[in-house]
Amino acid sequence: MNRIKLPTHKHPLYPTPWVRSCSGCYRENDCTKDGYRCYECEIFFHKKCAESSVEINHPSHPEHPLHLSIPENFSESKNCKLCGETLIYMFYHCPLCKFVVDTSCIKNPPPDVIDHPKAHEHSLVHLKHYYHGTCDFCEEIYCSRYLFKCFQCQLKFHLECSNLPLEIIHPSHSKHPLKRLQLSPGSWICGICHKKVDWSCGAYSCSICPDYAIHSRCALRDDVWDKLELKGIPEEPQEIKPYTVVNGNLIRHFSHEEHYLQLNEENIICGGSIRCEACVLPIYSQAFYSCVQCDFILHKTCANLPRKKRHMYHAKPLTLVVGDMTYFDCSACSNRSSGFRYSITNFNIDVKCSALSESIFHESHGCTLYYIYGNRKHCIACGNWSYSTFNCDDCKFVLDLKCVVLPKTTGHWYDEHILSLCYENPTKGEHWCDICEESIEKNWFYNCDICCVAFHTKCVLGDFSLLMPGRVITYYGKTRFEVIQTHPGFLPRCYICPSRRAVPFVSKVLYPKKNVYICSSKCFLSADYVCKDLY
Repeated sequence: MNRIKLPTHKHPLYPTPWVRSCSGCYRENDCTKDGYRCYECEIFFHKKCAESSVEINHPSHPEHPLHLSIPENFSESKNCKLCGETLIYMFYHCPLCKFVVDTSCIKNPPPDVIDHPKAHEHSLVHLKHYYHGTCDFCEEIYCSRYLFKCFQCQLKFHLECSNLPLEIIHPSHSKHPLKRLQLSPGSWICGICHKKVDWSCGAYSCSICPDYAIHSRCALRDDVWDKLELKGIPEEPQEIKPYTVVNGNLIRHFSHEEHYLQLNEENIICGGSIRCEACVLPIYSQAFYSCVQCDFILHKTCANLPRKKRHMYHAKPLTLVVGDMTYFDCSACSNRSSGFRYSITNFNIDVKCSALSESIFHESHGCTLYYIYGNRKHCIACGNWSYSTFNCDDCKFVLDLKCVVLPKTTGHWYDEHILSLCYENPTKGEHWCDICEESIEKNWFYNCDICCVAFHTKCVLGDFSLLMPGRVITYYGKTRFEVIQTHPGFLPRCYICPSRRAVPFVSKVLYPKKNVYICSSKCFLSADYVCKDLY
């Protein structure tokens, strides 16, 4: 390539083997990498863009030829007449009609007519000189570059919206398919964003649950829709039950097929000394299944967990995976657990979080709370900031997921009674934690009304309460540790801090040379660096 003079640029352009942000099209993948460079302005052009025709005939404006220009040489309209985008780079214009169109629309013009759109029964005509209208499908103004209209129904559609699916499965309403429907007149509220739905624009709605509808833009968000349309694909296989009934109260559960499990629902008081294999929470007086030959135990509710599940946290179906000799960090609440989990690829949620729906009712608040992701908010329970929260639409009430799944009742050897979660949010100096003897300030806490004592949630639960005690667990295939329950006569000193915290569980890290005790997750993460000499 030799030096060239571009009609739309005042300086000569010189060949270059690479192009950094083409000033002609701004799309590096549309043209070859070879191009030209202006050393005075420090701008680049792809070879194809620099050698574009100075004058063309185009179907978007058949009356007159279009002439190549750039914004610095043009003082008229600053927006493309086809897509409405601001003219920043090279474009073509008609000096007689003041018609301008950018190079992107020249290369990839929209169709004049869409004959068989998915979203509508009639043909749609491209509105070439009209780009500031609201789409009647998604209710947005600028979701697309091109606007089409049905002149029979007087409805307008963006190009992308004309081809969106008619029937989908959505995590917020996974029990039934949602169809793109014209809603009946009335007051409709979106099941996701909880804002008003314009019934005349239609929405995704459930034919079985007549009051449920969601905006099209909410239904098809990238973080919740799996990009699959139900029409034309086979239905999902029928749900496989988690267990088979053997006889009476005996079942064979898929997680423990070697032995039978027997139902116990006689309000047996277990005192929290045994734990469910699925949720790893203590069993007090709830109904549960216990193995007739070993110590395997499941809450009755956990034994009925479905093998497959759709959930608001992920666009694709999740599979129930049985706990093993490793642990996982829940992708929802971040708690560390060795119990059952719903999983897909590198995404895992524990069974407590899997039970949450898009809207919940929590004992701490009288209004319905709705799940919202992406807006950083302050949790009133723990005082931390989070992007994944449950919020009240009417009040400034916000809970993060870690606090939503806090157990309502639990136990600790420090007090012989069952402890209850208290939502008072005390003022400074009003309550003191009887375990760590520090003030409880503006946080939820556990208390015993009989003994009139209070405890921090972190002191009652600790960091290892969702890891099955007494089992050796492998950490990243290298470090092996065992979770051990503490008691007044056994409060080992943490090898890292070093303190004797009255947490309910500590980790006994099994190094080849010496076993050490760790009191918290923070200390556990530091252990590999501090204890290298113990390998």
